[in-house]
Amino acid sequence: MTFELKISVKDDQRYLASDVKQMMIDFLEALGRTDYVEGYIDGVSEELSALEIATATTTEERMSTAPVVLFDDRRDTLVNLAEVMKNQFADCLSFAISEISDESWQSCWNPDFVPLQTQKFFIVPLGHGMSTPVGLERVEIDAGNGAFGTGQHATTRAVIQVLEKRIKDWQPSSVLDVGTGTGIYLILAGKLGLSKLIGTEISDDLVSLASSNCQMCGVDATVLRSEEIQFEFQFDLIIANILVPVLHGLMPQMASHLKPKGALVLAGFVEKEEGALLRLAASYGLDLEMTAQETGWRVLVLRKMSMNG
Repeated sequence: MTFELKISVKDDQRYLASDVKQMMIDFLEALGRTDYVEGYIDGVSEELSALEIATATTTEERMSTAPVVLFDDRRDTLVNLAEVMKNQFADCLSFAISEISDESWQSCWNPDFVPLQTQKFFIVPLGHGMSTPVGLERVEIDAGNGAFGTGQHATTRAVIQVLEKRIKDWQPSSVLDVGTGTGIYLILAGKLGLSKLIGTEISDDLVSLASSNCQMCGVDATVLRSEEIQFEFQFDLIIANILVPVLHGLMPQMASHLKPKGALVLAGFVEKEEGALLRLAASYGLDLEMTAQETGWRVLVLRKMSMNG
């Protein structure tokens, strides 16, 4: 179980909210808490403006005043952090601590699962009656109780675009999807001609859901219950579209399980969180090959160029 501390700057004419937020971030980083996430679950609950949709970016104004969120396995750690910040910032900030799970995080992405058309696929809810556009392959997905990975959220769409564009060049013989959700990436990888497909999830229900979706779509994939990456072999391609703190925590395992010249696709974060991920990845011998984005959500493609590890 994970706990979440949401820190917001109070609306007050006595100070500029963006200035207070920057001082708050500087203070957190001085305390060593660089694992913060900007926005409430990266602002996913907020409606995007027409400009943000048109430019595929989040506006600086939004990010300068968006709440900051930290996650921890221990509630008392977040309580103590909130007390320290209250003493530092007086009544400029508000704090809220709540208990969350990966399932609750996933469910916030999928209030209305509607058909999604990509370059190669037509992704629809299970049993949807809409006909498939000419030239596209139909993929029906059961989202269960809101499992992440239907293509509705920008971060999922961005990863799908990367896979459609680059898998032919990479020609991976093995794929690992960390936090596979509905199994959407395993399914698309299988339909793009890949084999030796493995996914991980944190609960039996999610493992069952992803396995069922793969089987229903005619894709031979193995989905395992695990919060760690523990295999006796390496992969040509690893995909991880999950919470930023989890990306940080699993970076050593992802790097060690990636074959030399293999590709690591990371997603689930916004631009301001990218720098810390890149620095961490570089410390494990991972070089940046390309980036992608959709409506402010970023994707990093990293390559393991060293023959060691």
